[in-house]
Amino acid sequence: MAGVGTPRQIVPVAEFVGRGLAAAIGAPAPSLTNHGGPVLGSVQVVPIYWGAEWATDPNSQLAIQLDGFFDFLVTSSYMDLLNEYSTARTQIQHGQRLMSARVSDSEPGAMAGGVQVVTDAQIQAALQGWIADNTVPAATANTLYFVFLPPNVASVLGTKQSCQDYCGYHSHIDAVYYAVIPFADCPGCVFPGQILDTLTEVSSHEFAEAVTDPALNAWWEDPQGDEIGDLCNRQTTRIGGYLVQTEWSNAQSACVIASAPTG
Repeated sequence: MAGVGTPRQIVPVAEFVGRGLAAAIGAPAPSLTNHGGPVLGSVQVVPIYWGAEWATDPNSQLAIQLDGFFDFLVTSSYMDLLNEYSTARTQIQHGQRLMSARVSDSEPGAMAGGVQVVTDAQIQAALQGWIADNTVPAATANTLYFVFLPPNVASVLGTKQSCQDYCGYHSHIDAVYYAVIPFADCPGCVFPGQILDTLTEVSSHEFAEAVTDPALNAWWEDPQGDEIGDLCNRQTTRIGGYLVQTEWSNAQSACVIASAPTG
């Protein structure tokens, strides 16, 4: 929950703002503050596609496209932008995508009031189980798990619910870092066109925040709790053919997708 001294953690539901790269509105310009926590130096992304619907078309092809998105993102100008949020201990550099996992022998959550619902506690338990049984690689200081939920499953984080309050979120279990991306084809989350655009846009928001604030104690703006993605929420552009959200640059005082040109 956002508040004084706490990061926002979620991709808030909001209307689309079609202005792409843009300077901040209002003055003074916001600024992210380093609160002393870790950042991910060479992120290792592990996509996890949970539920049987990811095993059949068209969603099985969608998972392949999402793998390609992460392959591109971790060595793109996006990572060069995030480098400005390096710390004295950790330099943010390019990363890699590790092998993705398709978990089709179980479904997230349970029925509640006629809706399939999965809580953050259930996701944490499942993730710890997948790590323990080697379904996914063991966590390192750079590992970032991305849990993609299947269609028609609502995510619950505390008192908030996907599509009502957020489109995705990132969190941690001690030093195990993860993001949760619901199949959010709902107002306030979905973009016109293919669902791939919605999933890459939301994922880019959480990717940038998880790299720069994985344990929720590194980079955010006081006192509002806005992380790098919140200041540019729903402002989008394309990079490498993928729809992504722009991210806040302290150095450029703008929502951008690359570091400032040199020379």
